[in-house]
Amino acid sequence: MPARLLLIRHGQTPGNVAQVFRGLESAQEPLDDTGHAQAKVLGAALVRLNLPRPRLYASPYLRAQQTGQHLSDVLGLPLHTLEGVHEIFTGDWMGRPYSAMQTHAHEMTAPDGQFGYPGGESLAQVGERFHSALVSLNPQDGKTLLVVSHGAALVSVMARLLGRDVRTAWLSGEFAHANTAVTELLWNGEGQPTVLRLADASHLPDQALRF
Repeated sequence: MPARLLLIRHGQTPGNVAQVFRGLESAQEPLDDTGHAQAKVLGAALVRLNLPRPRLYASPYLRAQQTGQHLSDVLGLPLHTLEGVHEIFTGDWMGRPYSAMQTHAHEMTAPDGQFGYPGGESLAQVGERFHSALVSLNPQDGKTLLVVSHGAALVSVMARLLGRDVRTAWLSGEFAHANTAVTELLWNGEGQPTVLRLADASHLPDQALRF
């Protein structure tokens, strides 16, 4: 039986509001007040799902850990750190606005020659490391795996899982996740998963909480 896999973006941070790329120091960026509120609302929504055999994981970055801790508290689950699902390294684009992804997409070539960040990672690299991390969880036997990750990382792994061109997926916004949005899949670690819902943020009824 395939696992029920919930991929979750962390709550809002000051960097999300500023709309500027940060370097590796962003690993220690915390949630802001809105981000904490978003995570609490998500936790209440997940409780109502009565998830079977849940296990909770988060990226090692602080904003994912804080989001995961809110879920841990309300679900009564231990929070495990999962390596490989952290955010993309933006390299030479540190300090540039998010809008440069649209206006200067022609410059986005990573050192491996693929679509990504000069001096940083390609989205394909991120998708591969994220996919390997998910496989390591042995997604079978009807477990529910909750994984708190990051915006670009989620786009990357969704393109990898569904066999989509990652550049097209990135530029179209097809897999873009608002803060604390949830994608739910059925997957056994092989082949393409079944998508049950994609980037769902319906647990945030207040539009002011959506960033």
